[in-house]
Amino acid sequence: MKKIIVVDDSEVLRKIITFNLKTSGYDVIEASNGKEGLEKILSEKPDLVCLDIMMPIMDGFTVLKELKGIDIKIPIIVLTAKGGESDEETALSLGAKKVLTKPFSPKSLIDTVNELVGE
Repeated sequence: MKKIIVVDDSEVLRKIITFNLKTSGYDVIEASNGKEGLEKILSEKPDLVCLDIMMPIMDGFTVLKELKGIDIKIPIIVLTAKGGESDEETALSLGAKKVLTKPFSPKSLIDTVNELVGE
């Protein structure tokens, strides 16, 4: 079973994403901020990460920079509420594979996850 870490400060959104991923057959670990997410990414070695950008303690861009700096090759889907082209370009330049703008449908999330790590 593929392991996915969901990093988002919104508990409601984390629960929705987790439910949809588990229903699709993935093992899911949650983190509520970037610092916790980075620690779990490094310790759990997931197959994929869903990463919010705007979070307290450490934002998603900082997490991407940290992972890029230590050359971790895990597919990352960035989740953003801002939806601006500059955020998407920044995320992709820092190593994200895909960017989903909130609100996104569960189907688009699962399709994206399956595309990147398909069972």
